[in-house]
Amino acid sequence: MIVLRVYRGVADHFPIRVTEWVMALPALGMFVLLQLDPIMFTRSPSYEYLARWANESTWALVIAGCGITRLAALTINGTFHGFVWSPHIRAAASLVGVTVWSQISLGFLIAAIYGQGAGSGVIGWSTLAIIEIVNVYRSWSDVGKHAQER
Repeated sequence: MIVLRVYRGVADHFPIRVTEWVMALPALGMFVLLQLDPIMFTRSPSYEYLARWANESTWALVIAGCGITRLAALTINGTFHGFVWSPHIRAAASLVGVTVWSQISLGFLIAAIYGQGAGSGVIGWSTLAIIEIVNVYRSWSDVGKHAQER
């Protein structure tokens, strides 16, 4: 019974939350890659500035926390109507996502300008940051809608 309830809650809200679900993929994917390759930052000059700010383990923990928190909030959202904090948690996960993806993008940009990093990474990572900005907006819109319903 609970599995069906969770499925319905996710399925009913999936179309409007698709970008949030999609953004869980790079977060969890980067976490896995950083675990499998703990010296990733030394393999590419594009990661030089990211390595100066924090090591792979720290980046992995922050990114994993964001991804896992997002998945939990998206699963709860719409499934358990009494839990009014899921839009807040979604917004927080998106804010962390904006921060992480913009910092990675900035690191790639600095490496491309001053080092030997690839400029193409800036486009990809910046796109993720922009998607997260949209997710922040949508999440906070849901916070406002829930506040009006009370």
